[in-house]
Amino acid sequence: MESQKSKVKNQKSKIELPKASRFDINRSPIRRTKSHNRYYFCLLPFAFCLLTSTSACSRGEILDRAQAAWDNGDYAKAAEYYEQFIRENPQNGQVPFARFRAATIYHRDLKKYDRAIEHYIHLIEDFPKSPDLLDARMRLAECYAATGKRREAISEYENLLAMITDEQEKRRVRLNIAELYYELNNLGQAIAEYQSVTGNELYDDLSERAYLRIGGIRLLRNEYEEALAAYQAVAQNTGNSMIRRIARFGIADCYQRVSLYDLAVKTLEETEPDPNSPEYIQQRITNIREQQRERNLSTPVPSESHRKKG
Repeated sequence: MESQKSKVKNQKSKIELPKASRFDINRSPIRRTKSHNRYYFCLLPFAFCLLTSTSACSRGEILDRAQAAWDNGDYAKAAEYYEQFIRENPQNGQVPFARFRAATIYHRDLKKYDRAIEHYIHLIEDFPKSPDLLDARMRLAECYAATGKRREAISEYENLLAMITDEQEKRRVRLNIAELYYELNNLGQAIAEYQSVTGNELYDDLSERAYLRIGGIRLLRNEYEEALAAYQAVAQNTGNSMIRRIARFGIADCYQRVSLYDLAVKTLEETEPDPNSPEYIQQRITNIREQQRERNLSTPVPSESHRKKG
């Protein structure tokens, strides 16, 4: 009996062993799955960093391509890359830079002023703290002027004046405003703006241009005394022989208009001839003398009786 019992136990143990074995086999995949999960989980940060890095490289690559195209003179392609960057990365901190570059290309290189205006306006309105804001406003005004939108250009220049602290730069902007009023044939306002450029008694390139314009407008309006003063300021101060010649011609015009023919001729005789038109001054003198002769002939000579009465 005992031997039979031992056989039964042995059989049971043999039967139980496969269960334990199956149990171990079933558990092993679970351990492997958890291990794999931990492995993949550890890879996630690396994959995220790799994806982010790739995206950043892509953004940087677009800007690099834009710069390379610009350096190579392919301005249309450069503008296209900058606009691609703006479209694909609207929240990126480099967007103001890309806007300004695209606007500059359309303005300076491609002369597509309407496209430049769009980019400058976006930069001014969307990024009011941009370090390029002052230049953007200046160039926006220039684009308006280039497209014949003179009123818009004047308005933009006026807005710009409030942002400028340098007096020389303010005078430059005032001169631009004066030129726009001159083109609009608003000569009264143009003179006021030109005089704001010359008002500090400083003579430089800006005041030189303003004085020449003032002289021309005053002469056109038969304001000969004021025209003469403006032309004399240029003739006495300029270091440019061509500009001095133009001013002295203006002086001669003023004298001729008020019938001071001898002074007109004297002014021309003391003027350096233009190498490209050496005969011009002598022709002017001949015309003035002819006009003087005709005027003298048309002026009635007092009779002998009038002289005695006098």
